[in-house]
Amino acid sequence: MRRMSPNKQAFAAVAFLLIALSSSKSPLHPLGVTALSSRVPDRSAEASGNMKDERLILPTSGIEAQVISCSPTNVKTDKPPLIFLHGSFHGAWCWQEHYIPYFVDQGFPCIALSWRGTGGTPAGEGIKKIKILEHCQDLQGLLDLLPTILGRDDCPKPILVSHSMAGIYVMKFLEESWKEGKKPRDLFAGIALLCSTPPSGNGKATMRVLKRSLRDAYKITVGFVLKKVNTDATICRLCFFGGNPKVLEDGTIDDLGVSDDDIARYQSNFERDSQAVLDVVDLSKNLPSKLVDSGGQSPFIKDLPPSIVIGAADDFVVDKIGVEETCRYFGLDQPVFVDSPHDVMLTQKWQNGANALLTWIEKEVLDQ
Repeated sequence: MRRMSPNKQAFAAVAFLLIALSSSKSPLHPLGVTALSSRVPDRSAEASGNMKDERLILPTSGIEAQVISCSPTNVKTDKPPLIFLHGSFHGAWCWQEHYIPYFVDQGFPCIALSWRGTGGTPAGEGIKKIKILEHCQDLQGLLDLLPTILGRDDCPKPILVSHSMAGIYVMKFLEESWKEGKKPRDLFAGIALLCSTPPSGNGKATMRVLKRSLRDAYKITVGFVLKKVNTDATICRLCFFGGNPKVLEDGTIDDLGVSDDDIARYQSNFERDSQAVLDVVDLSKNLPSKLVDSGGQSPFIKDLPPSIVIGAADDFVVDKIGVEETCRYFGLDQPVFVDSPHDVMLTQKWQNGANALLTWIEKEVLDQ
């Protein structure tokens, strides 16, 4: 009998899981608590005077894309621009709250793209699925616009910073560029992947979750496949923000830096930014893992710029094995793990990931 691929095995198992657990007697409802906790101030106001939220035509596709950008004011900088790339259910807005102001304060021009299929960058009438090569096309379009966005023709090579599913888009972009004879180090000053989907996609990871816990597999499946992260606060918190609020010994509630109001706001954004989704059937045919060597390394391993793979110690979505697979793809000895849930850029622990990223940039990119 012909053996199914890991992705098809995962799909079949998840389908069975949904049927088996759909009548579960343990409802997945939000706690409905109003949390009072110490919070990291929203620093976006510090850079808001120079923050731009534009709709720009990408020359590679003609798509009108949302691009949020911000540059240091009153300071001439030759530091490389940072290009922030979000994952599924998110948009460029997710970088705007903390990461963009933080890195602008450090002297870096910052740019965030909303991928095709989000509310900021509509895919077009009736389009519900986006192919991975279309995302690669849009990234190239953004790179072509850098002189316009930054207002200078002599733009330094940018640093790519991707989160979650955007990581596999970056891997595919590097692969396609390599096929065209372009070396990644000639295109980018550095590449950072945060909580990245591994080069083999989510199929193997789904099977690992199924073996670990049917309950966890169910929550992840309904969260992403059925889009319950948009409507169920408990599942949303679990998948992205480290879990439900906790009652402490003194009776106060620790909401992990994400209040009920935050959840409602984020879910509104998630709903808007998940109207069109990645075509997973197409992805399975174009996985970056198809070209790796016996050690799991990419074919362009010798041509990479400085790179870093950052994982989150409290990530419910991307496990340690997946992070290590991404690390091997980039030829790195080991990943860096930070104390954070999956959404490293939005919780009260956002500075852990940001500081790790800044330290790497200063030591491995700027000092080169």
